[in-house]
Amino acid sequence: EIVSTAGCKPQHVKSLVDRGFAQYTSSDEQLLEKADIDLNHAIAALQKSDKYLAIWEYLRKEEGSALASDLRSSIGCTRKHLSVLEQADIIAIHNVEVWRDPLAGKEFITEQPPKLTDDQAVCWERISLSLSDSEGERKFLLHGVTGSGKTEIYLRAIDQAVKNNKQAIVLVPEIALTPQTVRRFAARFPDRVAILHSRLSAGERFDTWRRARQGDFDVVIGPRSALFAPLERLGVIVIDEEHDEAYKQDPPVRPPYYHAREAAIKLVELCNAVLIMGSATPDVVTYHRAQRGEFGLLELPKRIMGHREWVRREAKRLRIDTSRYQDWDKDTPDALAAEMPPVQMVDMRHELRVGNMSIFSRLLRSELSRVLDSNQQAILFLNRRGTSTYVFCRDCGYVLRCPHCDMPLTYHRPNALLVCHHCGETERQPEKCPVCSSRRVKYFGLGTEGVEQTVINDFPQARILRWDRDTTGKSSAHEEFLLKFVNGEADILIGTQMVAKGLDLPLVTLVGVISADVSLGLPDYRTGERTFQVLAQVAGRAGRGLLGGRAIFQTFNPEHYAVRNASEHDYGGFYAEEMAYRMNLMYPPYRRLARLEYQDPDKHQGRVAGIDLAHSLQRTIDDMMLTSTEIIGPNQPFFHRIGGRYRWQIVIRSPEPTRLLQEVAIPRGWRVDIEPMSLL
Repeated sequence: EIVSTAGCKPQHVKSLVDRGFAQYTSSDEQLLEKADIDLNHAIAALQKSDKYLAIWEYLRKEEGSALASDLRSSIGCTRKHLSVLEQADIIAIHNVEVWRDPLAGKEFITEQPPKLTDDQAVCWERISLSLSDSEGERKFLLHGVTGSGKTEIYLRAIDQAVKNNKQAIVLVPEIALTPQTVRRFAARFPDRVAILHSRLSAGERFDTWRRARQGDFDVVIGPRSALFAPLERLGVIVIDEEHDEAYKQDPPVRPPYYHAREAAIKLVELCNAVLIMGSATPDVVTYHRAQRGEFGLLELPKRIMGHREWVRREAKRLRIDTSRYQDWDKDTPDALAAEMPPVQMVDMRHELRVGNMSIFSRLLRSELSRVLDSNQQAILFLNRRGTSTYVFCRDCGYVLRCPHCDMPLTYHRPNALLVCHHCGETERQPEKCPVCSSRRVKYFGLGTEGVEQTVINDFPQARILRWDRDTTGKSSAHEEFLLKFVNGEADILIGTQMVAKGLDLPLVTLVGVISADVSLGLPDYRTGERTFQVLAQVAGRAGRGLLGGRAIFQTFNPEHYAVRNASEHDYGGFYAEEMAYRMNLMYPPYRRLARLEYQDPDKHQGRVAGIDLAHSLQRTIDDMMLTSTEIIGPNQPFFHRIGGRYRWQIVIRSPEPTRLLQEVAIPRGWRVDIEPMSLL
């Protein structure tokens, strides 16, 4: 009966008996029964491999089911092992969909909302009313100094929206800020937060997009492209650090080209949602629009140190004096306020006069030593990558330039390479001058790699992290760098502008700006604003914990209003001087700009195309009598050659440049940029 039913042969039955898996129950060998033996060992013995037993044990521990990929990686089995067991009806294999989740496996500790200060309560009351009244204010600018509690306002707005069955998008300017932002929001909205950015794999982005579309998330966090997450019940959009230029998508990124802030303003109008734009250093045009009433203007002028009891416990643990903290006010007895970190400017011209040729002033060197002796942390900021910013021959004066961009090549010591930061061209370190064959080739200027090497030489005991584009290649690099520094695994963090943006690092007691005026010489109308913003932001990284802190600006131009006002944390003073400058030259917000850019491998052809278009524009201006509209150019911008193509631009300065552009047929090959972030 067994032979006929199983389709086997008598010798198969005999083999089972011989190996002890079955036994005869009568002497005539006609009745057969299964032996009392463990099935697991029987499987392993029959297949002559311990992998089958391991598979069985793994499934038993996983309560009968597991992902095949997990099983293969854990015990080292193959697809063939699984197929053998499947064919024997010992296991079943099914296809299941598993979401690729970049936050999988990460745990977030749930947090309770803190009590609001009086300033926060005033801001929150207006936003809360807006969320409750579909006819109320819909767009807000939240201007608060670093550490003033803007994030808590964001969290409360999203919480109220979620309770009303709405969803939210939170935009941050840099991927570097995403891990810290995710932790804050996931602690308040566990299991309902997603991230979207370009460093995710294609599969992770695809799955996050699908899950967002089917309503699995309440909050989507990411840089500018996260604005287009498919949320059907959008109720709130938050733009943190709204002033940041990273929100404008320009070439070489693929089109469409847009400014996330302006797109968000339109999106909240379409969805009747609420927009909250936050910054310690708002874009002057945004601030001007808020003062004119286009946005609700909310102010948080004081830095929150913390609630009184928490401060008392931490001060006792750290054995520090808390007398420098102030009572918030009589209506908020539980909160303490902290002064903004003091900033001291060092005139590097004087340092040179006294013979100090180092990149560190005497004051900054002394403060770095103090921080290291006290087991505290410091940030050194320089907005340039590389070891040396240019290489030239001391005999003939030739500067090594990119053959495609005509820009000086930057020397990177680790790979002994010269790199163009515009097109990515690389060349080997030269042994002699390509023009005169002199071996007196020298390296000048300074980048973050050069700062790192100097710190290694001067402070060999220091543990150093360098955080810039050259060190953050993989998708998890930003989070790893941040965690290392927050966990105290490094003493000094050296970085470019990404270390200036919104990071909360309570152990940092010193911020040193190696060169505060590194970009002041660039011929662009927004140079002063950029300098003020980055200096004010990086100075705000100091003193965010009970240990206090200070910032040191090293500069060759201490009189410049952007540097001076940043050192005083005086946005109002900077705004007044910047607006006077803008009015004098009729730049935004007093006029709008449009930039028309043309690129051609032939320098002469580009110039001819520019002259032809400029004449056409001017004729139209005259015909339409647009007396407040003028054109500048054609001329070559500061970066006049990139990727082997010469650049020519025409700038239109007008109350409404689109009125002119609608009347002129722009020839093929020209790129039109409305409200350009830069004219470089």
